[in-house]
Amino acid sequence: MAYLSNHQILASKDLHEMRSLLADLTSTDEIDVVGLGCDVDASLKMAPLADIKLFHINYGDVSTRVHVYERDEDALMLFILTGGAAAVRHRGEDFDVSLTQGLVRDARAPLSALQDCFSSFVYSISNDILSRHARTLLGDRANLRAPDFAAKLDLSTPGGIHLRTTAHYIADALDGPLLAVNNPMVTAGMRDMFLTQVLSLLPNSYSDLLQRQPTSNEIIPYHVKRARDFIHANADRVITLEMLANQAGCGYRTLQIAFNSSFGMSPMAYVRHVRLNLAHDDLRAAGESASIREIALKRGFSHMGAFSKAYQKQFGVLPSRTRRMHD
Repeated sequence: MAYLSNHQILASKDLHEMRSLLADLTSTDEIDVVGLGCDVDASLKMAPLADIKLFHINYGDVSTRVHVYERDEDALMLFILTGGAAAVRHRGEDFDVSLTQGLVRDARAPLSALQDCFSSFVYSISNDILSRHARTLLGDRANLRAPDFAAKLDLSTPGGIHLRTTAHYIADALDGPLLAVNNPMVTAGMRDMFLTQVLSLLPNSYSDLLQRQPTSNEIIPYHVKRARDFIHANADRVITLEMLANQAGCGYRTLQIAFNSSFGMSPMAYVRHVRLNLAHDDLRAAGESASIREIALKRGFSHMGAFSKAYQKQFGVLPSRTRRMHD
């Protein structure tokens, strides 16, 4: 199966060309094909997800040996394989990477691997981004240090399966519905969703805080009101978890609990609720000649099937029905 096929930046059987590009983009110092008479057939794709870089690397039907030296690069690379396997040494551990076990690579630590028919998604995330998102979720309960993750990533657990599914979903969306649509509202939402899942579903140094429920005296209705008013005033713009937490003056997890208590939904679900209301008003005003797709895109919805389903759930009719009723 092809991944990120519309974002290809390298397709080559030239080992030297592959080495040069991987050194620039993924900090890979050494790459060699294992075995005589074996030729590399590599491809590299890259698509941005806001301030996160998403790669797909495929070395072809060969075995390869990779080595990365210690670097002064404060970032994590999350490997979720799409084929093959590897034997890895990283952060003092030796372990296998496969479709059911990923890798969280700390770019500051050396890595060596023997790979077989290896292909993988690689999400490159700076530790600063992870730290800021942790503070968005937790408020002052999060310290200024970046979260520390285990190198081994178990993708067979419910949380791991969910994260792997999300990783594939984002890649498919960037290569499909979002390819010709420049919609920062959708991109920001997907970015926040992915970072939240990384911090919430993968064991890390913030796991205990993220899984702990806030106490009742942390749920302050005034904070909910501030976030709610901000959503209504800015529904036609990009709204991120960090923005809502800053407006509310508390961590996003605290705000999430308070929103669920007040409105029966999370803050981001409330954002979608408000945007669906605006789309509903647009369809009522525009009449049958209006383009449902244009209205959906205007209100931050890029996937028409998902928009129609959410719209019908909220209003009891399909968008086309609303448009005909008010022509």
